[in-house]
Amino acid sequence: MMANYPFDYEKEVGAAERTARGANFRTPITPRENDILVASHRDPAWLGQELNHVFPREIKDNVARGFVMDGRPFEGEMGGPDSFGVEWVYVPVARGSMEKPGVRLVKDIENWEADVVFPDPDQWDWAVIEESSRKVIRPDLITSTMVYTGFFERLISFIGFEDAAVALIDEDQKEAVHRLFDRLCIYYDRLFDRMKKHMGMEYIVFHDDWGAQRSPFFSEQVCREMLLPYLKRVAESAHSRNIFLNFHCCGRVEEFVPLMIEAGADAWDGQPLNDIWGLYAKYGDRLTMTLNEKVLDVSKEEAERWVDNIIAHLEKGKQLIVSRRCMNETAREMMYVKSREFYGREE
Repeated sequence: MMANYPFDYEKEVGAAERTARGANFRTPITPRENDILVASHRDPAWLGQELNHVFPREIKDNVARGFVMDGRPFEGEMGGPDSFGVEWVYVPVARGSMEKPGVRLVKDIENWEADVVFPDPDQWDWAVIEESSRKVIRPDLITSTMVYTGFFERLISFIGFEDAAVALIDEDQKEAVHRLFDRLCIYYDRLFDRMKKHMGMEYIVFHDDWGAQRSPFFSEQVCREMLLPYLKRVAESAHSRNIFLNFHCCGRVEEFVPLMIEAGADAWDGQPLNDIWGLYAKYGDRLTMTLNEKVLDVSKEEAERWVDNIIAHLEKGKQLIVSRRCMNETAREMMYVKSREFYGREE
C-alpha cells in the first residue's frame, strides 16, 4: 500500500551503494531512500530510521517546548511564550515543558476570538530559517520537524485540561470548539506551506496526546465528532505538499488507531504501553507503527535479544519505525544485519 499522496518513489530511490554514517557496513540505498520506503508502506532494506531534525528558534513553539535544533548555538532559556502567547515552563529533568500554572489565556471558550491572536507565519524570518536549516540538513536523510500543539492540546493550553475535556462534550460549547479547530487547520495549512518552501519539509510529526496511562481522555464517539475531521484536514494539507504525516499521540489510545488510519496519517508515534505488536499485526499495512523502546546502556547479549524479538515479530508488507537514536551502536549494527536478512533485498 502506498502513502496517501502521489510520492514518486522511482525518482527518489536509486541503486548506488553508499556508506552509512557511524557503522561499519555499506548500504545499497541511502537512509533517506530507506525511510521513504517505510513511509510509503513498502518493505525497506533494513530497520533503523534516521531523520534530519530541524526545530528553528524563530518558531516560538520550539523554544517554549524545549526543542531547538537549527544549526546555531542556543544560549537562551527554554520555555516562555509560544506562538500563541501561552506561557510554558521548561522542566529540565523531563526535557519538556508544561503550561505555566495559574495562567489562562482564554476566559470564555464560547468567545475565544476575544482573547486569541493567531500567529502569522508570513511575518516570521523565513530567510534566516532557510539559511540556518541548511546547516543541519543532510541530503541523504529525510527532513523532519515536530509541530506543536495539536487540537486537544491547544484547547488545553488555552483553558486548562478539565475545562477542555468538558468543552468537547458540552453541547453549549461544542460549536465554539469547532470554530477554533477549523481556524487551527487554516493556520497549520499556512505553516506547512512555509515549511515546505523554506525548509524543504518532507516529514512532520504532528503532536496531540489523546490519552493517559490507562485509557483515552474521551470516547471514540467524541473523538470522531470533535477531532477526527480536523486531523484528516491536517493530513490532507501535508499530503498535498508531498509531506508524510506521523501522528504523535501519547497515552493508551490503541482503540483510536482505526481513526488515525481513517484520518490519513502515515504513521503513529505511540507509547509502548499500547499493544504495539498486536496493532502492528492488525494494522501495520495501513499505518506504520513506531517502536519507542530504548536500548542504549545494555550489554551485547541484551541488545541481541531485543533485536531478535523484533525480527521474530516482523511481517513483510507491514511497516515499523525503529529509531537509530534509540539504539546503541551494537544494537544498530545487529538490527541492520538481521533486518537486511529478513527483508532479503539484493545488493
